[in-house]
Amino acid sequence: MWLSNANKELREEEWNTTLMELENDQFVGRDRELQYFRGFIESSKDTKRILHVYGMGGIGKTFLIHAFQRLAERIDGMVFLGLDSEDFAQSPAMFAEQLLFQLDAKLSLNRSKSYDPPLNQCMRILKESSKNHRIIIAVDTYEKIGSLDRWFREVFLRSLPESISIILAGRHPLTAAWMESPAWRSIVTQVKLSAFTYNQTRLYLSKAGVTEHSDIQEYWRFTNGHPLTLSLSAMAYGNKEETDHPHEKQEILTYLTSKWLSEVNDPELQRLLEAAAVLRHFDQTTLNFILDERTTTTAFTRLTSLSFVNRTNHGWGIHEIIRSAIILNIQERTPDHYEFLKRRSASYYLQQINRNQSSTWEIAEYFYHLGEEVIRSAFFQEKDQKSKYIEPVGAHNFKEVEEYFQKRNRYDQDSVAHYYNRETDTTYHYYVSAEHNQKENDLIGAEYVRKLGFNVGRIVKNEEGEMVGLSLIVPINKRTIEQLKKEPVSRAYFRQLSKEEEEEYCVDEDSYSGWFIRMLDCLNPEDSHTRSFLLYSLFPLLLSGGRIITSTPIPFFQQLTQAFGFEKVPHATHYDFGPDQPSPTFLLDVRGPRLIQYLKQFSQTVSLEKDHLLHVADRHQLTKREKEILLSIHGELSNKAIAEQLHITEITVKKHVGSILKKFQVKNRTQLMKRIMEMSPSL
Repeated sequence: MWLSNANKELREEEWNTTLMELENDQFVGRDRELQYFRGFIESSKDTKRILHVYGMGGIGKTFLIHAFQRLAERIDGMVFLGLDSEDFAQSPAMFAEQLLFQLDAKLSLNRSKSYDPPLNQCMRILKESSKNHRIIIAVDTYEKIGSLDRWFREVFLRSLPESISIILAGRHPLTAAWMESPAWRSIVTQVKLSAFTYNQTRLYLSKAGVTEHSDIQEYWRFTNGHPLTLSLSAMAYGNKEETDHPHEKQEILTYLTSKWLSEVNDPELQRLLEAAAVLRHFDQTTLNFILDERTTTTAFTRLTSLSFVNRTNHGWGIHEIIRSAIILNIQERTPDHYEFLKRRSASYYLQQINRNQSSTWEIAEYFYHLGEEVIRSAFFQEKDQKSKYIEPVGAHNFKEVEEYFQKRNRYDQDSVAHYYNRETDTTYHYYVSAEHNQKENDLIGAEYVRKLGFNVGRIVKNEEGEMVGLSLIVPINKRTIEQLKKEPVSRAYFRQLSKEEEEEYCVDEDSYSGWFIRMLDCLNPEDSHTRSFLLYSLFPLLLSGGRIITSTPIPFFQQLTQAFGFEKVPHATHYDFGPDQPSPTFLLDVRGPRLIQYLKQFSQTVSLEKDHLLHVADRHQLTKREKEILLSIHGELSNKAIAEQLHITEITVKKHVGSILKKFQVKNRTQLMKRIMEMSPSL
């Protein structure tokens, strides 16, 4: 049976109502943006009549525009005209045609035939309609408007009645042409969208039927609250049989890569992006080194202008989900190239450490790029790290330490913290039993800090100033060593020292000879991000020039210490945590020149330093034989030993050595190696 026209209209209205109700029900977060929009449409005195919402792909701009539309259409006399710049050819006439179509649908204009150009008709109808209606024109995907931007700003907007408001949405902030003019700035408000918080993510997942705590945690670690990634993941949870959309994590990342990389439209930019994705932070200098070529300023500017590239404390960085997607793509297509980029990245930071041994950050990046998976997972959980800070313990805040232990004493459950490695889709689990937590409460408290000194303690606080974690790291000197010999956990090591070893530790009280890591603790035992923050804060100890000692029965921390090259100390295992909890003591010696040797031992099968030497050799056009001799010089072999190793005469070796020295413009071997290791990464 066919519907009459009246019934058709009724059915269309019912569908629209139903869809709007569903969209409202599924919409999560964006309270700040919605509140601003309410003020935007309710205030007649607001001089800022253009709202620009921007953010990376998949952050939810289009859904927010739809939410704005639903709010607007509840108000009598409000007309919301929604356009997408991808839906029309980039010309004023086609833009006007789209607006006329929307106006006709909203206001039932029943336009008669007119020989006026579409733009003239559009402007006339807008002016007439604005007398009786409040009109909002929204343009989504504004970054694709291209050459129409100038016309839209300087011609179309200037011709509109001032009662008409504008909403724009795009991946990038508005261009300088918008923001350099004080007049335009006075009527434009820009709002950058960010990812969902954990609570917003939990609410979204609950609406999708995901209610198990473990599932919510897994989705949160994978998506970090990125709305599109979250939507695809939730859809996979709800319907595994659907084939039109990606479901598995790898498939989701591949799908997202294709969407994000729509901004990358030439091979040069893609090559730069791949190198930048391997790095956590990059600048033009690091890219020059990694790629072993000079990056043009123009190309670098294009790279940093991508919507998913942001400023960091150390240059620029790519959004971590997109980084993972790009890295996965490189690994699948060209695994050898990925390994090359990773080695070059680690080589860069080792060179920086060789040149200047005072940077904690370079050492941290070096360990990251070496690729030890458990270290990457535990030390580099980036989410929320910037919102935490460390505060030294003193008399002024010691009460907070006391309160911390009081709260900790009330926790008597098993706990599991999850460390997620996005690049390998691997999760490491840090499990601590209820018995261990209770035993630790018996062994240590605020009194430990009082006895060993306030300077052993560091408080971790969140952005609200609340204490969320505590580290106790004891500087070893002649005052603290006596107490360390008495305290559980540390006494096993310090009591077995020989007289000579103990004397080495007994430096003056205002100094230190090493560190004993006694506790890295979180008020919420399952808070992997705060634990990661505490672990990352240990990197400065590597620069301390002393010995680092720790003892633990927890397998996860034992794995971490061994991954870092700590050695198990003979005869220093104890059972302070219980008769069935053997706790080995681990030691790392980074005194003096040992630090560089320690770092070098982490080189992968292809030596990072060798990799650097060969790249420098290529740059200086050394021959194959000269490269072999350069490597032997680096190994501190004499000319005679080199001759024997390469089966050539000693005179030939001297000849090649002279040629190498000439190419590097130095006089001897010492100057040669110094020149090579101090060479700037930039070309």
